[in-house]
Amino acid sequence: MYYRHTTRSGAAPSQRDARLRRRPTVGAFVTIFHPRTMSRTRPAPSTRQQLPRQGQLYAIRVLFTLMALAMLALGDTVCRSQPGAHLWLLLTTAAYPHVAHLLLGRFGGRREQAILVIDGLIAGAIVGAIGLLSAPGAVLAAIILFNWTIMGGPLLVAMGMLAALVGVAITGVGAQTNAPVMPGDCAALDALAACVLLAYFFVIARFMFRYIGELRQQQAELQATADVADSARALADRALLGVLPASAAGILAEQGDLPPSTISNATLLLIEFAWSRGESPTVTELAECFQLCDPILNRHGFEGIKTFGRRFLTMSRAMTGPDDAIKAARELNDYLLDHSALVSMPAARRSFRAFLHCGAVTAGLVQPERLNFDLLGEPVEALFSLASMAAAQPLATVIASSTVRHRLQNVAGFVTTPGEAGAELYVLDLVASS
Repeated sequence: MYYRHTTRSGAAPSQRDARLRRRPTVGAFVTIFHPRTMSRTRPAPSTRQQLPRQGQLYAIRVLFTLMALAMLALGDTVCRSQPGAHLWLLLTTAAYPHVAHLLLGRFGGRREQAILVIDGLIAGAIVGAIGLLSAPGAVLAAIILFNWTIMGGPLLVAMGMLAALVGVAITGVGAQTNAPVMPGDCAALDALAACVLLAYFFVIARFMFRYIGELRQQQAELQATADVADSARALADRALLGVLPASAAGILAEQGDLPPSTISNATLLLIEFAWSRGESPTVTELAECFQLCDPILNRHGFEGIKTFGRRFLTMSRAMTGPDDAIKAARELNDYLLDHSALVSMPAARRSFRAFLHCGAVTAGLVQPERLNFDLLGEPVEALFSLASMAAAQPLATVIASSTVRHRLQNVAGFVTTPGEAGAELYVLDLVASS
C-alpha cells in the first residue's frame, strides 16, 4: 500500500509527519483503557458538608465538656449550696477543649490519643469534685470509658484510667477537706445526669449512623470503580485481540511492550478463500469465512496472524504443525461442504486453497503506532511464492513445500505436481483423500 504525500486537506508533508509523530505509542494504547482515563459512573456524592475527623472529635469533646460543667455547676449550686466552690475547675474545663484542639487537634496517631488521655484527667477531676460514688460521677465515667474503648482500645483505656485516677485524687481530696459532703440523694443532679447520658449517646448514635453511611457510600464508589476497571480491562482485551494474535495481545497487555521474537520451527498456513464460480465475495461473506476459521484453527494449534483480501495467514509453534495443518484443512473443508449454500448466493459454494510451509520466522510490530503485527523471514517469502506458483491448482487442496513434506508423518494422498521454474509442488486433494 502506498501513502499519499499530502492529506485530504492538502497539508504539506512536514505537517503530516508532525501529526504522525504525535500518534499514540504501544504503551499509550494500553493506557487508553486504563480506568483512570475512562469516564465512569459513580454514585452521586453527598452535597452535605462533612466535618473532618478532628472536627467531629472536637465537637464531641465540647459537648462532653458542657455536660460535665452543667453537672458540676448544678452540684455546687443546688446540692452543696456553694456556688463557685470549684471555680478554677470550671474555668479550666471550659477552656480545655479549645486549647487542646488548638495545640494537638490537627494531629492524629499518638498526639490524638494524648488528648484522649488528658480527657481522662479532666473527667477524673470533675468526677472527684462531684462525687466518685454518685450517679453523675458514674455517668461521666461511663461516657469517658466508652470514648476510650471505641477510639484506642485496651492501651488507651489503661492510660486514660490512670489519668482519671490522678484527676480524682486532685479534686477528691480537696472536696473532702474543704467542702461539705454532697447529699447522697440530689434529685436535680441525678435527673441531669440521666438527661446527659441519654443526650450524649443520642449524639454518638447520630455520629455513628452518619459514619456508617459514609462507609457504605465509599464502598459503593469502590465497587463502581472496580466494575469500571473490569469493563475497561475486558474492552482492552477485546481491542487487542481484534488487531493482534492472542499470544502477542497477552504479552502486550502484561508487559506494555511487544519485543520482536524468533520462532525457530514455525509452521505457516496460508488459507485463500475462493468461490466455485469465480464470484467476488462481499465483505460480509469474507467476514463469515474468517470467523469460522478461528475456532477450527485454534483447536489444531494455529493462531491467526493477519488477513489481507481473501487470504488468512496463520502460524503454529508446535513441532507437529504440518500434520496439524492437514487436520485443520480437512475439518475446514468438511464444514464448507456441509454448509455449501450461501444465503446471498444459493448456487455458489465456498472453498479454499491452503498453502503450507515451515521454517524460522521473526514476529513483531512493524508499525508500533498502528499495532501492525507481522511475520518476517525467508519462509514467509517462500510461502507467498508458493501461493503464486499454485494459483492454478483446483480448490479444496493443500499445497505444501518440500520442507513441509519431509516433516509430515503421514504423506498419504499427496501428489507431486510440477510448478513454475521447475519447482515441485506437493498437492493434497481434500475431497478425494477424505
